[in-house]
Amino acid sequence: MIKRTLIAIALLALLATSAHAALNITPLPFGDHHAIKVDGSDKVRWPWEYKALDICVIPIKMHVGMYAQVKDCKKKKLVLQQVDCGDIGEGADKYPCYLGCVSFDIRANFQVKMGANLEKVGPTIKDWDWYYDGDDVVPGDGDYHSVKCCVKAWKTQIYKAAPGDEVDVGKLHITVKPNA
Repeated sequence: MIKRTLIAIALLALLATSAHAALNITPLPFGDHHAIKVDGSDKVRWPWEYKALDICVIPIKMHVGMYAQVKDCKKKKLVLQQVDCGDIGEGADKYPCYLGCVSFDIRANFQVKMGANLEKVGPTIKDWDWYYDGDDVVPGDGDYHSVKCCVKAWKTQIYKAAPGDEVDVGKLHITVKPNA
């Protein structure tokens, strides 16, 4: 058995040297690594490295929801101040009348149709309405755009509230929806 193994090793050594001679490949020592001259040229090709090739490109997708943001919303407030009832399109019989506006910056990633809802706080406001002073559509370009929303009130019941410069009488809820 040992004799057969020695013969097999000798045969492999003979084949390896024959292959080197046939391919004209000369190993060159470089430290612990070897460089190889191919086809008798003087160019040493080391270190040898495999190149990665793109064989398939798969697109990456992401679910992006509709996004709208009012800049510094919590810092905003709308203060109603007494005005002539004619200034808000009401008759003198609707006295006392109030008007207030608030400007804010809004951005969105879809074309937005602005809206609003009013919520009464306490008994002071009897009748009121809101409107946008200017355009109420914001483009969906992601940039901030300035919008101005106003609230008008008439037939207010100021006798039902304590006096003060900024008495809480309601809340303005800004709403958005796609502009279809």
